[in-house]
Amino acid sequence: MTSYIEFEGKNIEQAVKKACGKLKIDKEKIRYKVISYGSTGIFGLAGRKKAKINVSVPEVKKQEEKKPETSPEKKPENKIDNKEDSKAYYENKENELKENNIQSGKDVLQKIIDSITEDAKIEIDERSNKTIFNVAGGNSALLIGKRGKTLEAIQLIVEKVINKKNEKRSRTLVDIEGYMEKRNSYLKSLAKRLADKCKRFGKPVSLEEMNANDRRIIHITLRGDKEVGTRSKGEGVLRKIVIFPQKRSHQKKEQVKDKVEKVN
Repeated sequence: MTSYIEFEGKNIEQAVKKACGKLKIDKEKIRYKVISYGSTGIFGLAGRKKAKINVSVPEVKKQEEKKPETSPEKKPENKIDNKEDSKAYYENKENELKENNIQSGKDVLQKIIDSITEDAKIEIDERSNKTIFNVAGGNSALLIGKRGKTLEAIQLIVEKVINKKNEKRSRTLVDIEGYMEKRNSYLKSLAKRLADKCKRFGKPVSLEEMNANDRRIIHITLRGDKEVGTRSKGEGVLRKIVIFPQKRSHQKKEQVKDKVEKVN
């Protein structure tokens, strides 16, 4: 009777090699079916999938495969004696994971920008609430793209890589030659200008589709304005923002308008 055992690898050749070693079968004699050829993902970094094969083996082989292997006795792990040591232990583990993820993000970012331009370097600015990757040198126009679209795509990939193993989402920002600072200033000015328009006409105003960081700037800029409110509209990564008049503010303006008309 023939059964199947699944093996995976970076590619089909690696999966076959792994199966041969595990089952002790010559490569010329092995019989298998391909489940998935795998994929390298974006730039060979994000979204990578392994190749998978089903190897046909006699039942005897399968039973041999399932035989429990004798292993040396495990030494008892050192127990954490008190709460303070426990807290310090987990904080160290969390910091170590964060540093590893940030380094992974930097490596991915460097590989992406090296694929687009030359001589661009990255400096990391770690703050309490976010990590900023500052990119300097190279062809900044190519890295930013039209209306910042290329930078948005790079930002999304790096953020996905960093947060892949994080239970708590870590805020990440990629900036190229100070572009984001200029972009944020523009967005703050745009938010105030459209808020004034909203208050003047008493009607909602919609902005173009924006990424999460741009939407956040708009929300924060207008958060203290009691005459208008903001909300995101749509689904997915890119969403629109609607600035709308608060009811009290609009009613008050209408009352003032009526009084002016009566006086005249």
